[in-house]
Amino acid sequence: MTSEDRDAVPSTAPPAQGEPLSAATPAAPSRRSRLLWGVAIVGFWLLVLTGAILIGAALWVLRTFGPLSVDQLLMNIPGGEGAGGDGLVRGAVVSILLIPAGIVLVLALLCEKSRRELRRGGVLRPRCRRVLLRGIAAVLAVVVPVGGAVAFGSTIGAGAYLQSYAREASGEATLADYYVVPRYGMAANTQGGPGMRSDPSGASERRNLVVIYLESVEDSFSDDRTFEKNMLEPVQQATAGWDSIPSFRQYDGGGWTMSGIVSTQCGIPLRTAGSLADATTLNSIGADGATPESYLPGATCLGDVLAREGYRNVFMGGADASFAGKGSFLETHGYDEVHDLREWRELGETEVRDDWGLSDRRLFERAREEVTRLHEQEQPFNLTMLTLDTHEGPRVYEYCDWDTEVAMTSITSCSMQQVAGFVDYLDETGVLEDTTVVLMGDHLKMIAEGGSFWEELKDREDRTIFNRIRTPEGVEIVRDDIDQFSMYPTLIELAGIELEDHRAGVGVSALAGPEDVPPGTILDLDAQEYRALVKSRAAEFYRELWGE
Repeated sequence: MTSEDRDAVPSTAPPAQGEPLSAATPAAPSRRSRLLWGVAIVGFWLLVLTGAILIGAALWVLRTFGPLSVDQLLMNIPGGEGAGGDGLVRGAVVSILLIPAGIVLVLALLCEKSRRELRRGGVLRPRCRRVLLRGIAAVLAVVVPVGGAVAFGSTIGAGAYLQSYAREASGEATLADYYVVPRYGMAANTQGGPGMRSDPSGASERRNLVVIYLESVEDSFSDDRTFEKNMLEPVQQATAGWDSIPSFRQYDGGGWTMSGIVSTQCGIPLRTAGSLADATTLNSIGADGATPESYLPGATCLGDVLAREGYRNVFMGGADASFAGKGSFLETHGYDEVHDLREWRELGETEVRDDWGLSDRRLFERAREEVTRLHEQEQPFNLTMLTLDTHEGPRVYEYCDWDTEVAMTSITSCSMQQVAGFVDYLDETGVLEDTTVVLMGDHLKMIAEGGSFWEELKDREDRTIFNRIRTPEGVEIVRDDIDQFSMYPTLIELAGIELEDHRAGVGVSALAGPEDVPPGTILDLDAQEYRALVKSRAAEFYRELWGE
């Protein structure tokens, strides 16, 4: 566009000697005119570059993570350094900045060369060249940035994000209308806190609780017709006879580790406090990273309930707990001990993948020691764990048999062997006699074009999260189709704590049927109403939960 405009600007050279000036001789352009054209040129290419960067960002997100939610982007991407290793950061810089900038630079050089060739060859009259290039430039200045914005917005679910605000503005029901602080007993007392009541009589039998989150593990992994093997076979054998929730679903808008932990331990979707909340500290990693002082302090979560019941809460994970604010969440909500990568390094552990953390084998070996220590004490305990080996990108440890073409298939099978070995240990040492054990995926496998199992899962429907449940007395799963919010009250009741109305957060326990729950819960909603409720923004409600 603007280069051709320079074409259209008449020559400023004086007429040849003896050649008379005529009225047809154009005047030289002013300095202001040249400056305006220069600004137009820069503005045009900046618009094109902006669109190219947005397209690059959309492609990188899809290839690395798959589709995201706005909340996931706000709470994870801004502080991503160190998460997933330096390779992830380098890949983002190359894909989002360097490649788009390089393409735009090449395009600019080609455009300039083409303009000069057109002028030199006299292919078109000056006026025609000017009109043609201006038209092309105008189209590019609109199509590229708008196309980039649409592509990126679609990748992060911007449409659903805006709809959630529209729903709230219209006065429709939101999550706040269905949220309850878990109650048990007749009333609250000062020791129990808001909505809580300790039961010193011991009328309700308390069980120890072991909860193991399996990174990205879903039920489809047992399908040996789709995959090279049944990756879940080791843990299926170790938990033979255990109960499960047949359809344990990921909530709409979830799909990453912290969303899985918060939804199953607090009964709510993980949301920022506002549309542009300062949430970048939630993804800092390492000893020098900034972490939030508190994490959803206004919510009552599993660790809070168990702590008020006299439990000792312990968390063990292979990764750095400061990443995504995980450690802050646990410490805010009743966990007495948090064991993570920093501790493992101090203890001399070397079986570590640099991009994430300690291997599952070493984590479960440490967990054997920890659960034995906890079980020998008289205090009831909750041991929560999070595996790591099955996180992208694939890393096959030497202790694993790499007997499949796709590395993640062997990795997942190997990780399940470590889980199965730990379950066997719990049985052999008598821990299962007074302990409830729950195994569950933290979320479904992320489907990214550059990740494992893209072809196998991209078109698969009805994907559900793997889970297994065992209690000393056995348990009856009444509702066989729940999402992560209802796992929260289910965990409380599995620990032997009877909930009033079987409710906690926005969830309803899977141990209770509709006839056992009074009106006014999510069970009253049809599927469409429930999806809309889950996606509701409830901004004021979340500001209270975040303590703002």
